[in-house]
Amino acid sequence: MLLYNLAGFVLAAIVMVRAGSYAVQFISNIARADKLSVFLTSFLLIGVVSSFPEGFISVVSAIKGESSLGLGTLLGGNIADLSLVIGIIAVAAGSIRIHSKEFAHEFWLVGLVMLPILFSLDGSIGRIEGLALMAACFMFIFGMLREDNALSKLTRSPKGAVLKNLALFIISSAVVLLAASFVVKFAENLASDFNMPLPLVGIIFIGVITTLPELMFSLASLRKHLDGLALGDIFGTVIIDATLLVGLTALINPIIITGINIITLATFSALTVSATIYFLKPGKVFTRNEGVLLILLYVLFVATELTTSLQ
Repeated sequence: MLLYNLAGFVLAAIVMVRAGSYAVQFISNIARADKLSVFLTSFLLIGVVSSFPEGFISVVSAIKGESSLGLGTLLGGNIADLSLVIGIIAVAAGSIRIHSKEFAHEFWLVGLVMLPILFSLDGSIGRIEGLALMAACFMFIFGMLREDNALSKLTRSPKGAVLKNLALFIISSAVVLLAASFVVKFAENLASDFNMPLPLVGIIFIGVITTLPELMFSLASLRKHLDGLALGDIFGTVIIDATLLVGLTALINPIIITGINIITLATFSALTVSATIYFLKPGKVFTRNEGVLLILLYVLFVATELTTSLQ
């Protein structure tokens, strides 16, 4: 039974990540056709779509009454993005120069990652707090679109190409949703097999798996020497996860914090956000050694979560 659940989990995760990658490709085609800025495309559009796997998992979890699995997946995925994924990008690139024009005013928004952590310190995230998180997300999206005049660009775009890519995007998104439901099912079975709290499965295992779309996109961007595109995708993903998706999960089914050491999660969320802000300051060169430090920070997070949650 264990091997069956493990094989089913891996297969469903592979299908989910692959379909998510296609969704990213189709939405990217729309952005390129409409001449949206490279950073906006990466930070907002691709970042939003890269959040689909964990987003669908959190929604399915909330509908099934397992909102804490969704929270663990989203917050664990954010820590993985801001440490493991960015660290791998730095190691692969060798060094990345952070351009001030791209990070001068958007970068502070990474602080939104801490909002759900603050809301959860009392042991739950209710519907009102969920609405507040979603409102923060929509304010952020509106500001980004207005700055790039994105809405006017979209209205002037060729409708045929947009409709084709939109249709393919909807199909791939449906596949992501279906695969996500199986990921949740097999995650529940594995948690039972290993006698492990279900939210811990989300934090460590599902959280890492759902970072694969942004990791693959970022590495592809590095091969094309588009460093800003590589990092912008990740920042968009973590903000969408922390605001819109946590908020939506809480709105569907209020999140009761069980099976999660929230103090450990809060500590490492603060550490990863602080380290990211320090290493990626505008005008600075992000080095391979700093990337290794971020990867080690994630290893320490996993070891701490396993130690504290399984006691």
